[in-house]
Amino acid sequence: MKRRERKAINSMVQSRGLIVLGIDASDMISVDEDEGEVYFHVPSAKPSKFNVGYFFKAPLPTPRKLMGKLERDVSAEEGAEQEEPDDEGGPEPEMVINAGISGQMRHLAQKLSIEHLDGTMETRRVPLPPIIASQEITLGATVNHVFGEAAGRKGILTKRPFSFFRYSAVSVGAMVLPVPSVQANIVKAFTPIAGTKPFNVNFSSSFYKSPTKCPPAMAVQVMKEVGDRKHIFCRWQSGTISWPDVIERLLSPFLSIGLDVDSAFTIPKQTSQFQVGFLSLPKSPRQAAFTDDYDDEPEGEEEESEYQQLRSKQRAEDKVGEAWQVGFSASPEASGLQLSYARNVFSGTAANDPVRSEWSSEGHYALPPANEPRSVRVEVASTINMDLSLSWKIEGSRQVGDLTRMGLGVGIESPHGLIMTVSWSRLGQRIKLPIAVCPLDMVNADAAALAIIFPWVAYCAWEFGFIRPRERKNRRRVIARRQKELKKLVPVKRAESLQATELMAEQVRRKQAKEERQDGLVITKAEYGHYPSKKKNTNTVNEHEVVDVTIAVAGLVDRSQLVIPKSMVKFHILGFYDPAPLLPKTLKIWYTYHGAHHYVEATDSEAIACPMRTHLMQGEH
Repeated sequence: MKRRERKAINSMVQSRGLIVLGIDASDMISVDEDEGEVYFHVPSAKPSKFNVGYFFKAPLPTPRKLMGKLERDVSAEEGAEQEEPDDEGGPEPEMVINAGISGQMRHLAQKLSIEHLDGTMETRRVPLPPIIASQEITLGATVNHVFGEAAGRKGILTKRPFSFFRYSAVSVGAMVLPVPSVQANIVKAFTPIAGTKPFNVNFSSSFYKSPTKCPPAMAVQVMKEVGDRKHIFCRWQSGTISWPDVIERLLSPFLSIGLDVDSAFTIPKQTSQFQVGFLSLPKSPRQAAFTDDYDDEPEGEEEESEYQQLRSKQRAEDKVGEAWQVGFSASPEASGLQLSYARNVFSGTAANDPVRSEWSSEGHYALPPANEPRSVRVEVASTINMDLSLSWKIEGSRQVGDLTRMGLGVGIESPHGLIMTVSWSRLGQRIKLPIAVCPLDMVNADAAALAIIFPWVAYCAWEFGFIRPRERKNRRRVIARRQKELKKLVPVKRAESLQATELMAEQVRRKQAKEERQDGLVITKAEYGHYPSKKKNTNTVNEHEVVDVTIAVAGLVDRSQLVIPKSMVKFHILGFYDPAPLLPKTLKIWYTYHGAHHYVEATDSEAIACPMRTHLMQGEH
């Protein structure tokens, strides 16, 4: 409930913040080119760049919201009928306000003349606090609205050409800084052939000046789903362009068209680009939960076994969360191939197997759930340029709290060199510290390998040498303390079980005699208890940890059939009790059917269905 409450509050605020502080520690790693040795030094770190960004969402303050109450009051006084405005469908418009600043950190020094006690003078350069030098300041707002179905409603969307906006998302934004500009964006799905996957088209345009000065910068992206969470996309952007000379000569007698000297330097320079690629998205947690909850389970032990294998394989794939992308981009400045891959590692089962051996009465409550090992999200990205230069990045992040994640990345970026990035995020607020540890001209394969191996080995030692052993130790301590409490209640449960067995023994014997005359299902022996693992080299079984439940199991036989679903807790069956609290237990059943001997066993989390041909003992026909 607390988690849902936090999620609801966060959805109302929906704020996102980013703080990036670049640190220059390029003297940390040095490479001897003659001998090829890599040396580590104590760095003299200092801030080099910064980036601060923030945006939040809020409902759009429309006149209806601001003046609606007053209008309703006036209409009520006049006795006029007031019609509610038509709802075009979809959620109400929302507004996104964003601001940011980024730039370099300037380190200045001032010359000072210092007079000593002996009268001598000395001139020193005293460093001053860093100064922020930036022209990259952004401030603006964007209005987003999603249009739904307008059929059967009255409104402007039912008329052409506005009916085109049905089932589309539109956003319009205005930037005040760094230069006044207007951006418009529309996303709509098209299905040329009925019954096929739609094409998702995203068209955007940016107006930095009047259309008479320069054409708007445009971008078009087309994406289509070609498989299960597999998409292919193509994107083109025009960049900053000017009107052709032919158009300027034709329209110059009528109006002033084209850029002048003043406006040419105030328009942001954007490069035209064409990009095509293929991407695979991981299954979202909501989709995984929906699949687990609503899949129909087959009946029968053989079908159920295959089903469980497929479901366990699917859950393992969902835990991995594999995603990848391949793309090629071409532009006048640079062209290259982009590759990225991401997946979860160290995501396995809990430190202790779940034990279904809790009692629901006598003041007993279930054990706290075992903590599942938190996975590490590893993301690898690489770019191969046309000149065969390579830039890459490897980043791993791990959840360290209910709402907090931390990450560490290593990569090579031009022109900064070898970069190590430390990140922290919580509820949309993120802090990144990119640290330059080696100049680009000194980076080699050995330095990059050491920068990756050292943090990875340190994390593995911390995870498998401290965190997981500590969780297993704490879990064993809790189980041992609970076992000690529950063992005191075993004699009471044993007495209740014997009393119930005596009461139904006579009726069960008559039912079994009838089954024997009809050559049906007859339970010859049944045991329920804890059997030590064969790995422990112990062949002895504690008699107090195994109980005879022949009468109780025989009482469940109905029309020569015995069915115990896996959802039924076996020691809750009438005539059963838990002889070994919080230990894995097995139900073993020997029975005859049509004169042939059969045997089956199942754990607390497995179902039993008898008779079955697979239970036939060797030597029986």
